[in-house]
Amino acid sequence: MTPINDTKNQIIDLAESLLLQRGYNGFSYTHISSALNVKNAAIHYHFPTKTELGVAIIQRARQQFEKWTLHPRMGSMGFAKKLDAFCGIFRDFLKFEGHVCLGSALEHDFNTLPEKMQEEAKAFIADFLIWLEKLLKEGREAGSFSFSGTPKEQAVFVLAALQGASLMVRATDTIYLDMAIRRIKQSLKK
Repeated sequence: MTPINDTKNQIIDLAESLLLQRGYNGFSYTHISSALNVKNAAIHYHFPTKTELGVAIIQRARQQFEKWTLHPRMGSMGFAKKLDAFCGIFRDFLKFEGHVCLGSALEHDFNTLPEKMQEEAKAFIADFLIWLEKLLKEGREAGSFSFSGTPKEQAVFVLAALQGASLMVRATDTIYLDMAIRRIKQSLKK
């Protein structure tokens, strides 16, 4: 018998994968139940509404990102290596055909997301921007980065470039994400 938490995690894992590939409006509980070979009622047991499932996906991603930022290896990295690691998050999505990063998927569907998911999506994007702004500010103060404008403006540029390029990959080639990453790094050099 499958433990309850395993089933719940499997539901979140599959729903997240579907969200990254098809968007929030591109899947239903039927897609999940068919893939997991369970009844829709089993999904409703854990997540009475699709909104609750969507919120759970975003909250888990926020926790994972926070854990990633606080990992001891991140503390020992230089500023450029931290930026490389952050860009690596976006590269990791390319391992799965048709996937985009969660932020891109949520932003694409934002106007049709339930209000609770919109709030979580805003917080998720804010987490990335806050972390990036801090990295860029401290990196510039330490002499590792050079850029015009404020760290916040540069953080928006970096995140927008990564998310946009990750969407472009669907219709083009993975090389476009690599080009965006290379350009981001060039824009920060002294």
